[in-house]
Amino acid sequence: MPDFNITAIVLRRMQYGETDNILTLYSRERGRISAIAKGARKAVSRLSGATELLCRSKFSLASAKTLQIVRQAEVVASYPALREDLTRLANGLYAADLLSAFVTDDDPNPDLFDLLDAALNLISVVKAPSLAARWYEIRLLDELGYAPILTECIFCRAALSPARPGIIALSASQGGVLCHRHCDPQRFDDQSALSRPSLQLLQRLSDLKTLPDLFDNGILENREFDDRQTAYALRRYIRFRTDHDLKSLQFLDTLRIASLRNQTMGVRLPH
Repeated sequence: MPDFNITAIVLRRMQYGETDNILTLYSRERGRISAIAKGARKAVSRLSGATELLCRSKFSLASAKTLQIVRQAEVVASYPALREDLTRLANGLYAADLLSAFVTDDDPNPDLFDLLDAALNLISVVKAPSLAARWYEIRLLDELGYAPILTECIFCRAALSPARPGIIALSASQGGVLCHRHCDPQRFDDQSALSRPSLQLLQRLSDLKTLPDLFDNGILENREFDDRQTAYALRRYIRFRTDHDLKSLQFLDTLRIASLRNQTMGVRLPH
């Protein structure tokens, strides 16, 4: 069994047998790969730290007929802040889950690897990790060729300005925003209503392409935005393209519900 080396982020981990873990990895060199880390759950295993969820690690793998076999693993980045805050962890798991929903095995794309790495870094450090997740969603859709049109109505091509009055909506099936003349989110199930501030948030996030842009702009540090409407609209837009629900969203929804309940009682969960 010849060995090969990759740098990969652990997208998923599933217990197998008494001490093994089955990993879903996304690597820069080979794309998504499934591998087994034998003995990784043993207390003395050298593989345990490097095979934690959302770790970026260097792996030495042996080829096999079904699962690749992890021979060695070394942590490169562990994103410790994700493990200290449930909201950050939930958004990080969602970022990994979303990438896995769109890619196939053995189809490398270094840009997608770098994007996930950037997203995990952002979710770890910014004050509003949910906004970092929105940026990641938009950038991922753009890389995959599914980015929604946000600057003009996809039906009449009229420019969409946050200053214009009237309701607007993001259409999942048509691939962009509809102006107040051509949207009817109460009638058409594929449309998600957007307020003008929500449209402005999506447009601003779409314009930010690099990490320096994000930090220089300061939008991810702005706690004045309420991105629940944009999160809902993008979720429905993405659901139309993945054709299945993501398990990580259940974790996010549970935290949102708990946060709302605690806020009504005067307690706030960390963001």
